[in-house]
Amino acid sequence: MKIILRLLPLFIFLTTQSHAQAVCQPEWTQPGSGISPDTTVNLPAGYVGQEYMTVAQFKVPKKAPYNNDSIDIDHIVLTNVSGLSAIPASTPFLFSCNPPDCAFKADSVGCVSIFGTPSVAGTYPLTIEANVYITPVLYIPFPTPGYEIVVYQNIGVPELSTTHFDVSQNSPNPFGESTTVYVNLEKATSYTVKVSDLVGNEVFRNTLSGKKGVNETLIDGSRLKSGLYFMTVSDGEHSVTKRMNVQK
Repeated sequence: MKIILRLLPLFIFLTTQSHAQAVCQPEWTQPGSGISPDTTVNLPAGYVGQEYMTVAQFKVPKKAPYNNDSIDIDHIVLTNVSGLSAIPASTPFLFSCNPPDCAFKADSVGCVSIFGTPSVAGTYPLTIEANVYITPVLYIPFPTPGYEIVVYQNIGVPELSTTHFDVSQNSPNPFGESTTVYVNLEKATSYTVKVSDLVGNEVFRNTLSGKKGVNETLIDGSRLKSGLYFMTVSDGEHSVTKRMNVQK
């Protein structure tokens, strides 16, 4: 029976929402059904002492393939997000659904909020626990492990938005051998970090594969001379330039 569940096209689209939103609103914009992001892209990052909230948007399929045939889906019930209670938090991590009973009928849309305020940096694994009903009363348990919430310290991540493409000021600044910049991506994509001197000569470039959410990037300054430089970060659609200072 687990073969059915491995092939079940359940779609979860995760985006960071306003922290003031207590109840999520279903906003399905994708064609068909499926699941995204996968566990490689994972959930947006959080920060110590800052309220965390992310929203999962669901589109439930009407059928699940099974061998050379398919079975009808009656509904899916989200029963738990295990691992949330293990995250050290000043405000405990919880989840809530819309509809409130966390029951999603076949071919319907809904959403689930995950929220809390982390107090300790770390990586916290989660498992999405759900029951897939193939009749109004007969169901198959469907745990989905592999997700995680990474919590960072606030130090070195000043003025970084987690709702749209944004780039933090590098820290430390001034710096000598190396410095760190944080890049928030709206989706999983590659991004380029370029450093130029004041007359426009490129002195450093690095292209990286980024996940949706906050990405930490190290800039090697060992070959840079003391002085002012421009750092430009681009994902191909957006670009942010900041000034940084090298002192040796």
